[in-house]
Amino acid sequence: MKYDITFHPSWWHKYAGVDFTEQFFEDPEYRMECDVKMRQTLYDHFGAYGIGEDKPQKRPLLGTDLLAAGYLLSAFAGCDIVYQADNSPQVICKELDEDSIEDYEVPDPTAHPLWKNMEEQIAYLQEHYGHVETYINLMGIQNLAMDLMGQELMVCYYTAPEEVERVLGQLTDMTITFGKRMKELSDDVSGGVTAIVRQTVPDCYLTSNCSVEMISQELYEEFLLPCDQKLADAFGSFGVHHCGQTMEHVVEGYAKLKGLTFAEVGAGSDVAAVRKALPDIWLNLRYSPARLSEASEEEIRAEVKALYEAGKAPAGCSISCVGIDGNVAPEQVIRFLQACRDVAD
Repeated sequence: MKYDITFHPSWWHKYAGVDFTEQFFEDPEYRMECDVKMRQTLYDHFGAYGIGEDKPQKRPLLGTDLLAAGYLLSAFAGCDIVYQADNSPQVICKELDEDSIEDYEVPDPTAHPLWKNMEEQIAYLQEHYGHVETYINLMGIQNLAMDLMGQELMVCYYTAPEEVERVLGQLTDMTITFGKRMKELSDDVSGGVTAIVRQTVPDCYLTSNCSVEMISQELYEEFLLPCDQKLADAFGSFGVHHCGQTMEHVVEGYAKLKGLTFAEVGAGSDVAAVRKALPDIWLNLRYSPARLSEASEEEIRAEVKALYEAGKAPAGCSISCVGIDGNVAPEQVIRFLQACRDVAD
């Protein structure tokens, strides 16, 4: 069994001394320097479990597979971004409502200053390193819509369904434009959503459906399934990241996706029900970082084993803990990794 860990910026800031200001995301040499430091820090703490690298070399990174930070596509859609040293870039919601979405048009992403910066980084990395590894978070369609509308989106599903459908369609087209640009650089593009996909289904295009936890299966199938299917048709091997606590409530909708090869199951979900609905899909099972901060060694071992037993299948199963913050000591992380190793053995 494969397993992995991903840390929140506050952990990196505390243990590796890395700042996640604009420079990290827009200056490739600074980001590569930080990446080397981050991978060495992982090795120093967790190298016995195959995590990190000793004396790592520079990687020509666009984005990072050591965070799960979604913001860039929201910026393309018109949202402002705030950067912080010990946090992921924060998206400022545009607070569009039923009236204002009638006139809203998703901008051309290639005209945005951050697209220009991205292309400059790509050109620099290709010139100096010969290729680009791209791990920018591939944000999901409803996640983007909520960055534009906030909670108003939930109301507008009922009061302005045609307008919402139009905006969702435009966001899907924008996402495909961006995703195809990333696919021109590499088949391995989803590490910025969840790093474990690089070990499991590396050619998968993985969409972030974090906020789908907030809606019913009926709403998902009516408004978002067509968007996800359009993404799947555009990229072939397709995956769904659902970090919510009850993936089972919408999994029958996910099961209708043609081309689905990977699904990430949020901590707290009914893994057995998800596995029953997706018998032939690689499942990555999330262990809660909040639970990791408080559970005993025996509890972690029992809970990891129960996860694996519920999700294992010939199609494949892995476990990861994502979003571990600066309040979680390395010793506690080692307990999780040892539990995963014990299951794998």
